[in-house]
Amino acid sequence: MGLCASAQEKGDMAVGLNLGVAPSLESGASVTNFGIGAKFQYNVTNPIRLEAAFDYGFKNKGVDVMTIGVNAHYIFNVANKFNIYPLVGVGYAHCKATASGIPDLDENYWGDISNWKTDIDDYGTKEESGSANKFFFNVGVGGQYDLNDKLAVNLEIKYQYIKNFNRLPISLGIAYKF
Repeated sequence: MGLCASAQEKGDMAVGLNLGVAPSLESGASVTNFGIGAKFQYNVTNPIRLEAAFDYGFKNKGVDVMTIGVNAHYIFNVANKFNIYPLVGVGYAHCKATASGIPDLDENYWGDISNWKTDIDDYGTKEESGSANKFFFNVGVGGQYDLNDKLAVNLEIKYQYIKNFNRLPISLGIAYKF
């Protein structure tokens, strides 16, 4: 008599939601976005899973961030219901800054985050905004615990490279497997 447990098999799919925090790693910037996200996962092979993800970081100090990306996970089964996985990914980020009193927020505004100013009153109360669309890549690690055959919870930490706006997204999520 034999017993075998496999948490992720080729063709398995899941949808899920995330809650997270993403502090900026740039010197001189103290922007930390709290956010929500959604994901779709598909197991291409038994250990390799692809994930499409959408995340929105709520405005903090006048800056909000929306990302859409694709991640690849290589799943290692550590215990019966627990998996860990390194991950790599690429995507697109839309970063927006809004502030009162800043005279000329243009694409150059995103050149050096240490020059971002979101609390200046010297120029009056006029609200200005600027945005940038940037590609990003990330690397990280995650852990997943299967609550049962249909539900899993996970925790991920990533280093996300966005030119002039590197971040460290940390998220807690739940996924429904089908």
